[in-house]
Amino acid sequence: MKEITQNEQCPKCGGRRMLEWRDLSEDERMLAERLPTSAEFTIAERKKHRFCTRCWFEFTEREGASA
Repeated sequence: MKEITQNEQCPKCGGRRMLEWRDLSEDERMLAERLPTSAEFTIAERKKHRFCTRCWFEFTEREGASA
């Protein structure tokens, strides 16, 4: 299965790009920490995910496998 890259559009809203944890601002990280999926993954795991700052879709390996 093809992995989503930073320059690809969000599969949920079509936003212009997905950001990795390290690319999020401090405020964006604070919001990401409050997403529903935050309860399912540790911070170390979430740092491997990509985020859409338009709709706050969180791309995980599980999402990639089901796409």
